[in-house]
Formats: sequence, C-alpha cells, structure tokens
Amino acid sequence: MMTLACSAVARAGTAAATASLDEASADQLMFVAGWLTTAVDLTHQATFIAELGASLDVLL
Repeated sequence: MMTLACSAVARAGTAAATASLDEASADQLMFVAGWLTTAVDLTHQATFIAELGASLDVLL
C-alpha cells in the first residue's frame, strides 16, 4: 500500500506541474488534492494494518 501511496503522490506532483504550465489550473489542482487525499488514506490504512499485524487475520 505504501507503493500505491507513493504513486499517488507522484501523480499529484505531475498534475501540479501540469497545472502550473496551463492557463486552466483549477481542474488540475482538484486532481492534485484528490491524489494527495488518496495517498494519505493509503498511508493510514497501511499503518493500521501494520499495527494490527497477526490480529488482523483473526478479524478477517
């Protein structure tokens, strides 16, 4: 999941770079916010799963 989070941050960076070059940056900046939110969600989920460890198998 951390790989997916890093990918989301990379996509946000690409969208931000594109937005800085475009005249219509509002749409691109919405993509940046979305990708960064995705990265945060994936990081929290990965941390939660890592903290639970073996007890997660019992819950599933």
